[in-house]
Amino acid sequence: MGGFRDLRADVLQHAASEEQYEFPRLRENTGAQQLSLMATAVRAAEAMAPTRPHPGVESVAQNLAVGPVAAVVDRTRDAVRKAMGGKDS
Repeated sequence: MGGFRDLRADVLQHAASEEQYEFPRLRENTGAQQLSLMATAVRAAEAMAPTRPHPGVESVAQNLAVGPVAAVVDRTRDAVRKAMGGKDS
C-alpha cells in the first residue's frame, strides 16, 4: 500500500511544483497569444487522449496508433453510461 501513497505524494509534489515555479515562469516569459495557443494545444491533446489506461498501449508509437481510437471508444462508453444513469468512469 505504501507504493500508492508514495505515488500520490509524488504526483501532488509535482503539481505543486508546477503551480509554484513552472506556471508563473511561463506567464512571465510568454505572451498572451502564445499562452492561448498552448492552452488550445493542451485541450486538443486531452480530447484525443483515452479517458482510462489501456494495457499493452504503453509505447509512444502504440499511443499514437491506438490512442485516438481508444479515446473515441472511452468517451462513447462514458456517454452511454452517463445516459443510462451510471457512473462516468
